[in-house]
Amino acid sequence: MEKAETLIVLPADHELAGRQCIICGEELKANDEVVVCPRCKSPHHADCWREAAGCGKHGCPTVAVAVKKHETGARGDAHLLRRTPREKALIALGIVLVLGLLAFAMRPGPDPAAGRTAIGIMVPGGMYETNYYEPFIDEFNNSQSELYLSFSVTPSIAYQQKLVVLLGARDAPDIFSLAEEQYAMFAESKGILDLTPYLEAEPELAARFFPDGMEQYRVDGGIYGVPHPRRRNEIFTIWSLSSNPDIAWDILAMLLEKVSTDWPEELSSDVIFEPSQLPLPWGDE
Repeated sequence: MEKAETLIVLPADHELAGRQCIICGEELKANDEVVVCPRCKSPHHADCWREAAGCGKHGCPTVAVAVKKHETGARGDAHLLRRTPREKALIALGIVLVLGLLAFAMRPGPDPAAGRTAIGIMVPGGMYETNYYEPFIDEFNNSQSELYLSFSVTPSIAYQQKLVVLLGARDAPDIFSLAEEQYAMFAESKGILDLTPYLEAEPELAARFFPDGMEQYRVDGGIYGVPHPRRRNEIFTIWSLSSNPDIAWDILAMLLEKVSTDWPEELSSDVIFEPSQLPLPWGDE
């Protein structure tokens, strides 16, 4: 019959104080619960003895008799700090794997701009608008080494609601179009850029974009948008917080030139906008 082992609470002046647990390798300290193998006299933390169900010394056959593993209640956190080298290595490996998976899941997706300055464009529409704009956008992006157009067509039924959400998140596209009835409200709230300086600097563009004059588009003395060249019920604008307003203006002028020359017949009808019920998400700052 195996000799029963004895559990002791280690006094500070005990000869075992400062020695290492045969299983976890940690130092035995005052007030630790300690078990000494009755056969080979190897010292153990009591928790290590319980976890191993006996002596942890290689070749020693002693099994736990009196100080056995039990699950009668919480044992505090001390036992979590006492692990065998193998257990510690497995825990460390698990942590590394978890962190690696988190890093992989949270990594940013590939940057389509590939380091180029990106200009966002958003317009309402569907398949026909997508088919019209995309070849032009793709050709531009394939020919440019410094600029990239991030383009999206959003269904008109949800367009204005999505736009308001993006504006509120300070993540709006640089260029977007508005329903004619929304234009004055956006301009008065300073959510879109005053284009007057650009139009004054290029009077020939102003004459081409506003063949009937600018007065009906003037808000508080400024011109904040350019009407669709083919008289669709859209007004093209630039976000007031665009980080690249000068580039956005050049892109907008180029886009309007294209629309004025080859706008297809199937897109001649007006856009049916669903009015957004959300408040405008900016103040007067």
